[in-house]
Amino acid sequence: MKRRAAYLIPVFTGILLYFFYIRAASSNVAYSDYIRLINSYLPDVANPAKFFVPDILTRVPVTYLGRIVNVKLFQYNTFFDMGLGVLSMGAGAAALALYGLRKREIPYAWYLLCLFVYFSLNKWEMTTNGTGWVCFLSISGFMLHYAVLDHAAATGCASRWDRALCAALPPVLTLFIAGPYCGSYSVILILAYGTLLAADYKREGKWNRIWLSGLAATLAALLLYLWSSSQAVYVHRGAVGGSIVETFVSRPWFFVSFLLKALASSVVGVAQLEALGQKGGFIGSEAFVWLLGAAVAGMYLYALCLNIRHSLYKKTVFPLLLILNGGLNHLLILSARWIFLNDSYGMSSRYELQYQMGILGILLTFALAARAKRRTESGVKASARFLRSLAAPALCSLAILAGNAWTTAQEIKTAPFRKAYLAVSRELALNYRTASDEDLEMYLHSSADAIRNAMRILEENELNIFKK
Repeated sequence: MKRRAAYLIPVFTGILLYFFYIRAASSNVAYSDYIRLINSYLPDVANPAKFFVPDILTRVPVTYLGRIVNVKLFQYNTFFDMGLGVLSMGAGAAALALYGLRKREIPYAWYLLCLFVYFSLNKWEMTTNGTGWVCFLSISGFMLHYAVLDHAAATGCASRWDRALCAALPPVLTLFIAGPYCGSYSVILILAYGTLLAADYKREGKWNRIWLSGLAATLAALLLYLWSSSQAVYVHRGAVGGSIVETFVSRPWFFVSFLLKALASSVVGVAQLEALGQKGGFIGSEAFVWLLGAAVAGMYLYALCLNIRHSLYKKTVFPLLLILNGGLNHLLILSARWIFLNDSYGMSSRYELQYQMGILGILLTFALAARAKRRTESGVKASARFLRSLAAPALCSLAILAGNAWTTAQEIKTAPFRKAYLAVSRELALNYRTASDEDLEMYLHSSADAIRNAMRILEENELNIFKK
């Protein structure tokens, strides 16, 4: 009981930190992505015609339920969505706690480090923009599935709950919750189930039905999602024409720079890197960001090498799955966002949640590798070798800790200014008829026409800032 409390109390502490941050940095005002949602779905949020559309799966079905509850019970209060986001993020931390409780090889100090990084405020944008609550739920669902898969592989699928969840989670997450986030998740699952299936067949000479059902469920759900996605019409404001191949041939460094900057932002927040840039010198240069990104890429490769060298994947696949998912997220975001030809686009705070899976996998790998190395060493000379072997993981972990600690501290200081910014947004939204197009677009982050139409809908239905 005491051990469970020791693992769960930090989870609740992280959740409380985020609620504190929301109160300090946010305001109940619909802006940015909310403008599109208001114009698309309000006021008749329960209208079946808006729900049963060919591309329904790309619109994430669970958000329809969230929107109905918010409009009917809370008059479309953005704090309701933000609260869902925090609780959803807490579910991912609970998955980490579950893994830590099961894997006693993970020292408690490393578990606390992982939770500290997980609750870093580098995700402030996704947190304060309540529309992103389902993204937190998706990532938490992925982490839960990876933890379940890890336990099933380690115990030979002895638990009936593991067996049921291995087959049920892919369709539930892919079709109802994950939306476009299902790409990396599905690829990782196909690789994991395929590898486990082949390994069991080689060892026992028969196909494992649990892995087969999980693989079949993953493939079926992915194919159904891809069909739905093919029915969607996407509009990318500010995107440029041309193909990715032509752009890569003419501007190869752009893709390298995009990846390096995105990798760097997973350790130090984009706002903090921009602040360094204003100070000038090498620390404030793009070269420093590229170097930091290259160091993070090195951490990924080093963690993969440790997994192979110490055969950690034979004992636990959870860290490896997180590493692969985090790395694949970087590539998928590059493939989706290169069209804006802005090599800083991947540094946005809204992507940090996806990147952070890889960082957590790296930290867990370091913890397991240190424990494995310690068990194989004995004697004075061996102890000295062991301490030397800790140098690189310790340095990497300290860099991750320092970057996330600095980012969190700076975001706490910045919170009142973000709230003041939204106070201006709220005032402009209330006076949307007389406000200038420039001010509306600057503070509410959408086109002026779309903003005015959205505010009219809210006003006529007494929702959000127009609540009586």
